[in-house]
Amino acid sequence: MRIWDKKKSVDGEWEQIETTSLEEESIKAGEGDLIVLEKEHQRFYDKLRKKIEEFIGKQSNHRADAATPYILLAPDFFVLMARLLKDKRVSAKSKAIAGIVVAYFISPLDIIPEVVTGPFGFLDDIILAAYAISRIMNDVDKQVLLEHWNGKEDLLQTVQNLVKKAEDLVDKRVLGLIGNVLNKKK
Repeated sequence: MRIWDKKKSVDGEWEQIETTSLEEESIKAGEGDLIVLEKEHQRFYDKLRKKIEEFIGKQSNHRADAATPYILLAPDFFVLMARLLKDKRVSAKSKAIAGIVVAYFISPLDIIPEVVTGPFGFLDDIILAAYAISRIMNDVDKQVLLEHWNGKEDLLQTVQNLVKKAEDLVDKRVLGLIGNVLNKKK
């Protein structure tokens, strides 16, 4: 099990440490149950995963290759945000941020619409989720985030890499618009 030893923003230096099985048991004991997705969120997750996998299978160009690892994060970020919304240990402020991201994922009205661009349209959703997680990390216990993370990669490293790579994935104008989505809802 991975936990962070400091609580800082994505821009800070975080280190992850491994816990022993005894520590893992004590962490799990008082932390509550894993939040199970509601059927509507699970269906969205499954549809999203299928769309992305079909898209990747059809693409064979440099743009798709560069974006693929990030596009594949969409379902995992969606599930993380949906679970944070249901977790009683998450503050109202962080739930509001997570709610914005979930609504943005589901909404057909996007900065980069999936209807027009296919799964490339999830890049704005994914970058928004990374920015949101960066904020939520300052408010929510790290262990809570890790409990709800389904991704294969380390959550902190994933968010840090995505925030650094965001300008390469979308242009600066789009990044500004994505940032405005969260800034308006502070």
